Amino acid sequence: MIELCGKQVRDTLDELLDPASTALVVIDMQKGAVFPGAAIGDSGHDLSMMPRVRERCQAAIEGARRNNVPVFHIRVENLPDGASSPAAWLRALYTAADGRPIDLGKLSLKGDPATDFCDECLPLDGEVVITKRRPSAFVATELGLLLRSQGIESVALVGVSTGGCVEATLRDAVHNDFYAVLLEDAVGAYDTAVHDAALTVMRARHDLCTVDQAVAVWDRAQGAARP
Repeated sequence: MIELCGKQVRDTLDELLDPASTALVVIDMQKGAVFPGAAIGDSGHDLSMMPRVRERCQAAIEGARRNNVPVFHIRVENLPDGASSPAAWLRALYTAADGRPIDLGKLSLKGDPATDFCDECLPLDGEVVITKRRPSAFVATELGLLLRSQGIESVALVGVSTGGCVEATLRDAVHNDFYAVLLEDAVGAYDTAVHDAALTVMRARHDLCTVDQAVAVWDRAQGAARP
């Protein structure tokens, strides 16, 4: 711990990721986001990072479950024909597409099998699933309430996309007074330049580590707790 303004503040990775008060938040690991097909896969987006992201997210989830760290699964789900997307938000999506022929009326569409979670990141019974309609998992959802109700003070984040929903959720986690750590090898984007730029920005303002480092913290803590 360090003292700031007379308050005890978590500082080391072991403190920030204490499994007794940390949750793993898995962002948008849905089939349509990480496999060819659906609105994203059919639009020319670069999916080359996605196999690695699926593997690393799976490792983070398995490590969290083994150490009794709650796993919160986030999915994006839109209503048909842009019914949940006002004009300003459609403009933001259009800009992010950067000229790719993406059908915004079919993006993460409610009821589409592409919105199902990928096999590597399927929720278990009892794990929280949060549905969102904007990049941040905190906007117009009960994520903050459910985290606090379970005594969570820190979140570890993984998923897609690095400069979009991941960064938005990381920032809002801090804005909502949670400690937040990005597991940097378990995030990915559809443009390597955007991915690298987003990581550069987040490293300057937030805590980052690898999946293996996070799981090692949880393993150590659980090992120390055993008689």
